[in-house]
Amino acid sequence: MTAAPPRTGPARHPPQLVGRANPTPVGQRPATATRPLPHQPSGSLPAVLVLCVIAFMAARPPWWSFNYAAPLAVLAIGLTGRLPRLRGVDTLALLLAGWAAASVLWSSRTDLTVPAAYRYISVCLLLVACRHVVRARRDLLLVGWAYLAGCAVVAVEVVTGARSQGDVLLFAHRYGVDGREVNLTAYTLAVGVVLALALAVAGAHRRSLWLAPLALVVLLGYAVLLTGSRGAAIGVLLGLLAALAAHLLPRLTGLTVAGVAAAAVLVVPFGMTPQNEMLWLDGLYGRPTGDISGRLSIWPYALSTWWESPLTGSGAGVFISTNPFEIGPHNLLLTVGNDLGLVGVLLYFGTMAAALVTAARTGRRALLLTCAFTAAMLPIWLTGQWETALGFWLALGLLTVVPGIWGPARARGVAPRHARSLLRRATLVPMAGAGRFPRR
Repeated sequence: MTAAPPRTGPARHPPQLVGRANPTPVGQRPATATRPLPHQPSGSLPAVLVLCVIAFMAARPPWWSFNYAAPLAVLAIGLTGRLPRLRGVDTLALLLAGWAAASVLWSSRTDLTVPAAYRYISVCLLLVACRHVVRARRDLLLVGWAYLAGCAVVAVEVVTGARSQGDVLLFAHRYGVDGREVNLTAYTLAVGVVLALALAVAGAHRRSLWLAPLALVVLLGYAVLLTGSRGAAIGVLLGLLAALAAHLLPRLTGLTVAGVAAAAVLVVPFGMTPQNEMLWLDGLYGRPTGDISGRLSIWPYALSTWWESPLTGSGAGVFISTNPFEIGPHNLLLTVGNDLGLVGVLLYFGTMAAALVTAARTGRRALLLTCAFTAAMLPIWLTGQWETALGFWLALGLLTVVPGIWGPARARGVAPRHARSLLRRATLVPMAGAGRFPRR
């Protein structure tokens, strides 16, 4: 037999790495791995700038802000040049707006219902506009920082007022902004804390983009303490604790926050909470009133008036201006129930629940933000009068779009993090004609 010529035989191919195209030398990170690539193109810049105007007004509102919120939201949608793609959240929000407008038909005080219904319509249109216009990281950062800029202005005014009195560490006194109710100021800052966490997540690829909003959390939290608002202070604390717990135990924290929030919304206005705990909350800041500033007295009355028109309510804005206590119910369920009845309650809470579930189901970081937002807002829902706040609905809308645009998209050809561990050992793949397979 004749010996085979040298260097002939079955073709041998070098091993290939699974999960990574264009491999780079070991120890060197691909240059494109940290470059932020948005999941979809940015929205219309003029439309985003209109939302920025609304966002700044929501944080530091002049007296006319609510008059122009709805037209500006419609203008932002129109500037995109495309019709909104209505999903479950948007559909529920528009149905809520329509039901609030229809409450004029059965209201006994149309002079009160028309402006109140307009406020419901404004926040619903703002939610739809946020979900339609904000499409990429640039849009989110512009709108989010516009709101935080307004919050920073408010926080500086609050701190400056406290310093002028020499009481920067004395939280028994209340400081706010001239011409605006102090609790509303505190609620606005509490939303700013959660939105700052969202922007920190959105800018996680750059140190400056996540350190700046986290530093702002300290300023906003301090200003909340100076306002003396119990609900806002407890909300900020619960929001930060929920964010930490969701980071460690995301699934358990999500279920716990959802269950506690649902139970508290139903239990508190019906007077099924222990009286001692409620009086303990009343004593915070050293300002006990005996009934949480009239809340324990007005809740039973608001519940009784709701049952007079359980399905439709008395009409938006009627109860707040006609009850003998001359204040609002200071409870979200009782406020919406008296304004819009059971149908309005289902639409209102259904919109919020759908938005929060939409955000929470898109990833671990989205679940963290959802838990923080829900925990921070829960005391305000239970004891505050903030059902048609621009800041709350703006943050809710941004929260639903954050998960799809926050992180740098993985560059083409770069393996995901869990797949890179496979690169520590070379893995052979079968080649045509090679006749060899990787050993298992």
